[in-house]
Amino acid sequence: MDSPRISTGIIGLDGLLHGGYVRGRTYLMTGDTGTGKTIACLQFLSSALKRGEKAVYVTVDERPGEIVESAASFSWDLQPYIQEKSLVVLDASPYFGGRSGGATEKGIDPQKITADLGNYAKRLSATLLIVDPITPLILPNDATSPSQDQARSLIQLIQSQLNTTNLFTAHLPKGASPSAGGIEQFLASVVFLLKIGEINGKYERTMRIKKMRGTPVEPADYPFMLRTNDGIVLVDRHMDLTSASHCEAPMFEYFQLGKNGS
Repeated sequence: MDSPRISTGIIGLDGLLHGGYVRGRTYLMTGDTGTGKTIACLQFLSSALKRGEKAVYVTVDERPGEIVESAASFSWDLQPYIQEKSLVVLDASPYFGGRSGGATEKGIDPQKITADLGNYAKRLSATLLIVDPITPLILPNDATSPSQDQARSLIQLIQSQLNTTNLFTAHLPKGASPSAGGIEQFLASVVFLLKIGEINGKYERTMRIKKMRGTPVEPADYPFMLRTNDGIVLVDRHMDLTSASHCEAPMFEYFQLGKNGS
């Protein structure tokens, strides 16, 4: 029997994944800054909320208001879902200041974080958890402590104690090979690598499915565009991206926030 699936919200990706994400598993979007990881999360979130899902979104590098503004820049209005309590956007920064009680001398306490997330998920009856990015939460403050232990503890606790489908993002270390990966990549069921590279004098965004447990996926770099109302759209490699550029959002539009007092 096939496992229940949930759409990724990304045009062209569900077909590659034989129907989308398998419910109850953990997925990882990794890549350098500006490659589209947060957009992929917001796209998944918006698509799922429209179908009646409930979600907890944890932001680490940005404030909740900035996440809402980022979604709005792609015409995804999250406010109604927040108001009707189908969505909560959490700011993880208190964990790094010790104000939440989730930080110790040895770093962030995975059990405390999992308990907090579990409380929010239970309160909302959430089916989805998004953490963007998870990287700072799995790096111990104590340099002598192995980061693998922190990552394994947090991710395994989330998978065992929360009845959610999980989408995490992770920073690709500067200068690291695309084939490189931290322990979080080994623990995730599926790992996506988002890249921006120069091909024949033109910049192209690509998505690589590095691994997918239980689903055969053709290994390749799949080109994609960013469109204002759609977000990430996978395109046929033979499509003329230049002729399609009229419908593509300006590169890095997502990062043009906070202007005119917004």
